[in-house]
Formats: sequence, C-alpha cells, structure tokens
Amino acid sequence: MMIFKNYQTDRMANHAPNKQLPANQNSIGTILMINGRLLYATILSALGWYLWPETMRDFMWGFYSILLWLASFVLFVEAVKSAVKLYARDRAVANYLAQGNKPKTAEMASTDALRNAGMTDE
Repeated sequence: MMIFKNYQTDRMANHAPNKQLPANQNSIGTILMINGRLLYATILSALGWYLWPETMRDFMWGFYSILLWLASFVLFVEAVKSAVKLYARDRAVANYLAQGNKPKTAEMASTDALRNAGMTDE
C-alpha cells in the first residue's frame, strides 16, 4: 500500500500556521521601541543610583532606588525579548525568501520562434 505525502505541508511544518509573516522587513518601529526601552531602563537605573542614600536616615530614598532598579530590570528584559522576537521573525522571513529562485526576465517569443515550435498556424 502506498502512502502519499503532502510535501508542501512537510516543508512548511516548522512555520507557525497562525502567524503571518510581514510583507516587507521594515522593522524600524520595532527597533526604535527596543532602543527606547533600553534608554528608559538606563535612565531609571542611573536615577536609582543617584537617589541611593548615603546614610540610613533617608532610608525611603533607598526604597525608591530599589523600585527604580526593579523597573529598569523589567524594561531591560522586555527589550531583550523584543529583540529576540525580531531576530526570529527576520530569520523566518529570510528562510521563506530563500526557498525560491529570483524571477528571471524572458524575451517575448518572436513569430519565427513560434512557427519553429509549431505553435502557430501561419
């Protein structure tokens, strides 16, 4: 008994069926978002360092510094996750585009070429 396989399905099995790949690779908005999060995380951690108290008399500033460092860490983790997703998406698009050959230009068939191939009644 012969089993027929759907080769198209097997080839595309690694791609998630519900996720659509973008038509173009324009990721400027995502890159700006990642850089913005990293900049914001840097500002928050620098502000936390600046607010760290020198004495225990101002212990609440230490609490604020710890909160700023926590927020900075969360932003950093979100930025890294977004960068990993962007890299994975770009890699998937590159793999998809590498599957086929680039289109080639073809000349118009002349009347002589059609006649020689037996494709015309002239």
